[in-house]
Amino acid sequence: MRCASVAYWGLERTRGGLLAGLVKNPATLTPADRRLGERSCGRLRMEFARLEQEGARRLVLSEENLIGTMAQNLDAVRLYGQVGTRLARLAPAFEGRRVSIALAIRAYDLHWASQLAFRIKAGAMLPAADDLDRLVTQPRRWRDVIGDIEAAFPDAKIVVWPFEGWAANPAPLLGVLAGRDVALAPMAKIHKANASATAVELAKIAAERGDLDSAVRLASAGKGTRYMPFDAAQAWKLQEDYRADIAWLQADAGPRVTYLNPTEGTFGGSDMTEGSHHDGQEKGVASAR
Repeated sequence: MRCASVAYWGLERTRGGLLAGLVKNPATLTPADRRLGERSCGRLRMEFARLEQEGARRLVLSEENLIGTMAQNLDAVRLYGQVGTRLARLAPAFEGRRVSIALAIRAYDLHWASQLAFRIKAGAMLPAADDLDRLVTQPRRWRDVIGDIEAAFPDAKIVVWPFEGWAANPAPLLGVLAGRDVALAPMAKIHKANASATAVELAKIAAERGDLDSAVRLASAGKGTRYMPFDAAQAWKLQEDYRADIAWLQADAGPRVTYLNPTEGTFGGSDMTEGSHHDGQEKGVASAR
């Protein structure tokens, strides 16, 4: 991202110790972890001051694990159930600054299928029917996640967009966060990174583990087919829940929430309540100045 007055921190900064003690599972925090997180907040404040001295007017910080991880979602069978606790620990670093928090949301059937695919590839068993039922009926929705973010940052603006709309063309979104038009460097052009495994790829994994029934079932989906563990009724329920979220965001999600709708030319995408989809994890992005 090229813009003299806008600084950007991606994974190369956020996972180099900058957020030490601030991204760990809140349920397993020790007193030492809490002290480390407090020191990290202090370092962040110093870094913000340094950027200001260098002429930066705005910082865009991107770190998907600030709101939680895929493993914690699946273990707890909850949609980012720790987001409020996590962000509350980070909030002191931004005290006294204008903050916008941006969140990409995704259709629930695709969200859970992608997270399950990553976990299976990492060594987990394929989900049983009961596992899938629990994901379909877990009570948290994106509306709850947004409410938790608002509570943790009571003065922040919240910007929400469908992940699928952002994946095709991120430059306008970055422009919203940066407060001005943004030009992407050649290496920043879009590519499908960190995509979850397809059904056929998971079939090979299942076969290697001796789960031949699952391997045959997955292989029958065809090459390049997305892994979709939910049956038609489950997928319909999850899609209906997502459409309800989108309707709420489009109608009136509150004075601090802005929904960027790709069907209105925000990204030049298609109707993402029913459209084509891309893989990747939902991301949390903070913009501070």
